[in-house]
Amino acid sequence: MEIVNYDYLYNRIVLSSIADPRWWLLLTSIFLPWVIWWWIVDKKRVFEILAYGLCWAAMATWLDLLGTEYGKWSYPFKLNTDIQTLLPADSAVIPVMYMILYQYVSTWKRFVIGSVLCAAVLSFIFEPLFMMLDMLELKEWTHMKSFFSFISLALATKTLFSFINKKQSTF
Repeated sequence: MEIVNYDYLYNRIVLSSIADPRWWLLLTSIFLPWVIWWWIVDKKRVFEILAYGLCWAAMATWLDLLGTEYGKWSYPFKLNTDIQTLLPADSAVIPVMYMILYQYVSTWKRFVIGSVLCAAVLSFIFEPLFMMLDMLELKEWTHMKSFFSFISLALATKTLFSFINKKQSTF
């Protein structure tokens, strides 16, 4: 019995896109946001903030799966061709960005302003950049739809966690 399939590893590592700088950008974007987050996270609230981020990661992954499955967008270049979504964005960049916002902004007014800024960065800076790098192709989707989706998700998630915190404090 062969434990390691060397042909698979050779095809995956050597013949893959590992020589492409975009591949390294995606690989780095899985780990670097989490390293930064660990440096700045409020260690007294780490469980709450991490739960908030994992909620974001689940939503981002689920919605990304729906969007790619229904042909709203696609990823011509990915870290792994077997994975349909843009895993680094769904599991690191987006959740960490919103966890940092959640940690540092306590009032609703500032949270809304921060959510608009995060949504603008993701929709009008990162998305066009990824399109220029041939890593994202919008088919039946627009940057404005992304912008309003990010804001809506941020407000919904903040509302959910405000409700959970309020309920938790009554116990």
